[in-house]
Amino acid sequence: MSGTVRDSLADWYNPSIESAVIVLMGSSFGLFLFLNSPDFTNPYYVFGVGVMGFAVVFAALMLISVLLKRR
Repeated sequence: MSGTVRDSLADWYNPSIESAVIVLMGSSFGLFLFLNSPDFTNPYYVFGVGVMGFAVVFAALMLISVLLKRR
């Protein structure tokens, strides 16, 4: 059963380079804005920096995986 689920997810996973670039640029700009005025005592700020960092890392990983798959 896990093989069937894995195969169906692999068929559905079809990211585009344009979407990865858009997410990477938008989240990196947001992270830059967050880091201009750091306030690590505010939990909402820490959560925002974490989410933006998470988005930057996974958008870069998605972009790298798409570029490696096309070779």
